[in-house]
Amino acid sequence: YLYNMWLRRLILFSLMSVLFGQSIHNAYGLGLISFNHNAASSAMSSRGIVPSFNQNISLSNPVTWNNLKFAYLTANYKGDEFSNDSKVNGLTSISSAQFAVSIGENYAWGFGLKPLFNQQYMIVDNQTEFYLEGDTLFTQRSVDGSGGVSSLYTAFCFPLSNKENMAVELDVLFGSLRKDAKFSIDQRSYHQFHRQIYSGSLYKVFLSSERFNHGNLPLNIYFMFGGAINPVKVKHYSFQPFEDVNNNGYYDSADNPAPASVPSAEINIYNDILNPSELGFGFDMVMSSDLHLMLEAHSWHDVGKKDKSLFPLLSHYVNQSQQLSLGLAKFSPVAAFKLAQKIHYRGGVYLRNDLLEEVHESVNEMGISVGFGIKFGVANNQIDFAYKYGVRNSDLISNETIQHFTVGLQLGDLWFVKRRPK
Repeated sequence: YLYNMWLRRLILFSLMSVLFGQSIHNAYGLGLISFNHNAASSAMSSRGIVPSFNQNISLSNPVTWNNLKFAYLTANYKGDEFSNDSKVNGLTSISSAQFAVSIGENYAWGFGLKPLFNQQYMIVDNQTEFYLEGDTLFTQRSVDGSGGVSSLYTAFCFPLSNKENMAVELDVLFGSLRKDAKFSIDQRSYHQFHRQIYSGSLYKVFLSSERFNHGNLPLNIYFMFGGAINPVKVKHYSFQPFEDVNNNGYYDSADNPAPASVPSAEINIYNDILNPSELGFGFDMVMSSDLHLMLEAHSWHDVGKKDKSLFPLLSHYVNQSQQLSLGLAKFSPVAAFKLAQKIHYRGGVYLRNDLLEEVHESVNEMGISVGFGIKFGVANNQIDFAYKYGVRNSDLISNETIQHFTVGLQLGDLWFVKRRPK
């Protein structure tokens, strides 16, 4: 018992100083929250509120789906690179998958899957030496984690009036995190594995208005708000610490203590660890028939309960994220026959601010994005590309540069259309 208690304290409570990480922002709390999940929005530095896929259509804003001429199956793939003076790290993953279809001229429905938080990190402390009874011992601490929280969602769009539409989105959250905390003394390595299982649900409400869509500079307005239905809870498993005698990184019969003699994992349930609310609006000004100038503002705030025993490595937690973006898009006309006419051109700039709860430290980010999309096929299939470059700064994060690349593919088909008999 004394051995187990000493080993747990050695691994858990010594991992407090951090000198390396893929992006240290990626390891805070539940990880780095994701707001744009498709290439079209990313190319305009948008969080998905304003139209970016095509005129009057945003794949991330269901209140615009009634403008779809076809049913679309979409998938997006992204790559991120974080770099500073000492390291360069990257991560690639699927950023979203979605199906959306308009029903008549006024209604639409869709569902999809998207990541909400992402954690992929390895953090290693500097090697330390200390003296014990005339002997010199070298120690080193590290932790690596992999996982995150994802959303399975569905949304429905319907009219409120001949000028206003509304959409409601329901998100079921799920996910897990696997973590390995390691402590080394000379040639001996000690591990403790952890696992966290997440569950919860959110809602979002979207509104749009075409009431000012007239005159020399027509204006479309978009608004959204959201919150938690069931705040996220986590089921936390803490497994037996052990000495990795054969240094293979796994818990097997050669290790000490032997797996057959250890108790079951300790299980703790933490409620309300994530209880977010968000508010956003966007303006889409039609400068000409195909040229649109768009302004978007979005604020996200979390009032969940942060139990420090869940985060022994880092107590920092992002509990606010705000962004202001300005985008410009030249969309392809509805009737396009030449290749040059089938290309959408997009660009944007943004300012982002994240607040760390424990230290009241702001992480500031600013950047620029560009991209284009190409329509092809009878059903206006589309492939989109986006590139974003940003710089992130705070007292904890020094001049970190971010490069983000996304590619999206949208395949269209006719649904809910009466076909002629063969």
